[in-house]
Amino acid sequence: MTRSRSTRGRVSTSSAPSRILRVGQVVTRLAAHIQSGDEFKDLWIEGEVVQARSSPVGHVYFTLRDNVGQLQCVLFAMKAAQIALTPRDGNKVLAHGYIELYTKDGRCQLQVDDLRPAGAGDAYLRLEALKRRLTAEGLFAVERKRPLPPAPRRIGIVTSPIGAVWHDIQQIIARRDARMELIFAPAQVQGVGAVESLIAALDGLAQIRDLDVVILARGGGAAEDLAPFNDEALVRALARFPRPVCSGVGHETDVTLADLAADVRAPTPSAAAELVVPDSSASQQRANRAWRRVAGRVRERIEERRRRLETARRMIDRRAPAMRLAVRRQRIDDARRVLDRAIARAVPLRRQRAVSAQRRLAALSPLAVLGRGYAIVEGANGHIRASVATLEAGERVRIRMRDGRAGAVVETLERNG
Repeated sequence: MTRSRSTRGRVSTSSAPSRILRVGQVVTRLAAHIQSGDEFKDLWIEGEVVQARSSPVGHVYFTLRDNVGQLQCVLFAMKAAQIALTPRDGNKVLAHGYIELYTKDGRCQLQVDDLRPAGAGDAYLRLEALKRRLTAEGLFAVERKRPLPPAPRRIGIVTSPIGAVWHDIQQIIARRDARMELIFAPAQVQGVGAVESLIAALDGLAQIRDLDVVILARGGGAAEDLAPFNDEALVRALARFPRPVCSGVGHETDVTLADLAADVRAPTPSAAAELVVPDSSASQQRANRAWRRVAGRVRERIEERRRRLETARRMIDRRAPAMRLAVRRQRIDDARRVLDRAIARAVPLRRQRAVSAQRRLAALSPLAVLGRGYAIVEGANGHIRASVATLEAGERVRIRMRDGRAGAVVETLERNG
């Protein structure tokens, strides 16, 4: 029997190391090696998405893993806006990009510039090809996008007459500013014929004079339900539309080609209504703050002129020879009278402007509109009825007036013209 001797606790007798590297040297060399060659560039990597999260500025961070290992990935906001697929936990994806090594923590990361489902089909590849072609034509360029009007009055709405979207938009806009005029262009938003229906609705709104802005909206749905909003014909119709368009299609994570072509993209239909229609009460508050700033500046200027005048008079009293003192005092008195007259003119003028501004604001108030004899007609379900075409004889309605509501029954219907 051979007995082996334990080496536990023994001190190594090997020679002293001839070359010692610092940690920073190692990771720096690794990073240089990764960046200098082509081995870690232009990579397509397949894996399962886990730990996906978005930053406030739109960057997306996630990890790709398989049964052997995992790799951290980043999709920066500019690229994320150009890619139809949003990484979500559990998705099997193909990620394209290049590897970087961060020397601070020795961490490798894939910088992603393209993302598609693993085993992506022909439809997805056609969509990506269409997006690249339309991008090259400039249809999605930031330079061609128009800002939303700050104070719209006539708003076109393109959405389905069926479902909650149209109702939600009406309620939100009525709550934010009841004076708004809505022009509804109903359209089919999914299925066969949806693209043609959406384009026809847009073309009809394009003929309306004094239209300020259009909301294009539909609720969330599966990818195939949103297919009409990825159609080239609809994208081109949006690009040539003569007024600003705000899109609110699907959920926040759904980004269609129509969203990219619109002047402003909202994450949901409700958010689109809030973006397009300013809150009237907030506008009143801004006007009040502006008036207070103007009044404060006027008072500051008047007080500054008074101080300068008083300083000048004291200097004359101290320095002027006796024989010239009377002349200087006379000039001061004249200047004071001129200043007093200027102040007397300025203050009423500023006050008159402020009163005029307050009257204009009051005239624009929804309550003032109702106070002049106008009324708002609502159906039994609370929907605002802006047209005789939406009423039926015998229907019960509610009439909102300046000081309350009243119930009524429609007896006759007469259309203008």
